[in-house]
Amino acid sequence: MTVYRHGRWWWYDFVINGARIRERTAAATRDEALHIEALRKAETSSTRCTMDPSKAHQSFRNFANGEFGTWCAVEHRARISTYARYMRSVKVLSVYFADQSLRSINAGRVEQFKMWRSQQKRKHARDGHFVTPAAVNRDLAVLRILFNYAMRLEIVNKNPVAQVRFFREKQNCMRVVSAEEEEQYLAAAAPLLKHVAILMLDTGMRPGEIYKLRKDDIDLTLRAVFVRSGKTANATRHIPLTERTYQVLAHRVEDAKTEWLFPCPFDSSLPVLDVRKAHDGAVRRAKISPPFRLYDLRHTALTRMAMAGIDLPTLKELAGHSQIQMTMRYVHPTPEHKRRAIEKFEHFRADDSNSIIKLRIRASLTSSPTDAAFAEREIAQQR
Repeated sequence: MTVYRHGRWWWYDFVINGARIRERTAAATRDEALHIEALRKAETSSTRCTMDPSKAHQSFRNFANGEFGTWCAVEHRARISTYARYMRSVKVLSVYFADQSLRSINAGRVEQFKMWRSQQKRKHARDGHFVTPAAVNRDLAVLRILFNYAMRLEIVNKNPVAQVRFFREKQNCMRVVSAEEEEQYLAAAAPLLKHVAILMLDTGMRPGEIYKLRKDDIDLTLRAVFVRSGKTANATRHIPLTERTYQVLAHRVEDAKTEWLFPCPFDSSLPVLDVRKAHDGAVRRAKISPPFRLYDLRHTALTRMAMAGIDLPTLKELAGHSQIQMTMRYVHPTPEHKRRAIEKFEHFRADDSNSIIKLRIRASLTSSPTDAAFAEREIAQQR
């Protein structure tokens, strides 16, 4: 995969079937350029992946970056982010397995890779922490998909990853940002980051969905934003705007000089790629401890919506989830919300006790046996 940027455009340059192909893409990012390159290779190749005895001994690196990479590009042509995620794992796997043949890789070697990967330092991590169990599991999942594909091509007879247990991952690692933290964070954020954060907090949109917003996606009359595409098949949706998000987007639409509402600072013809560095800086300046991730703002929005009483089917549509089980993962009451729930429970019990006392007084004062019996039945029902 040889892609490079020349001027403002991304190009690919590769040789297939003895012919060199060098063309310019319309990609805005390197991941998109890699995806387009893989699709172009699939279109150019005139031979299908049929059983070939020599393929059984080809190196892992060649198969992963060749046939498997091309298959991933075609399989996930509508989901560039998924393809990019697979290729990041392929890069790590190719470093470890390198020139080993596919048939020589067994469950034992996969276990060794799991241990090796878990002891690597996280890239760009200042705290010196190791790669998380979740990251190791994502690499193992791609390795499993790769061997399943090789089995369909009859290159290998079994999948060695099937015998390997994945790491147990931490559950509910995301947290809800408090109102005080939100105020401190927005005060320390740069204008671009502040607008992205407000949209995430009030709509629950994913960061990538916000980056790619165009002027045509905003309906200021109906006060709604249209999400063209995203992570899931249900990501395409309309989201009503709060007053705060309406003001942000109206300002963005008025000041937009290109089709993008959040243009790249270095090239306005492209959307902004990421604001994580700005986010990390804002969290440090705001002195928020423990720090939170940018994606936790989406988690915060969906949790607040659930606590506000929005039903789960509606919350699922607003979030752009394919399954309601995924929406349930975002619903975690905060300590303040739990405390208010207990206070309501205490008031309920107090009111319940008062009603029983009133019924007892009524039963003691009545002179009619029928009324007294009726009062006792009401007391029993209250209990």
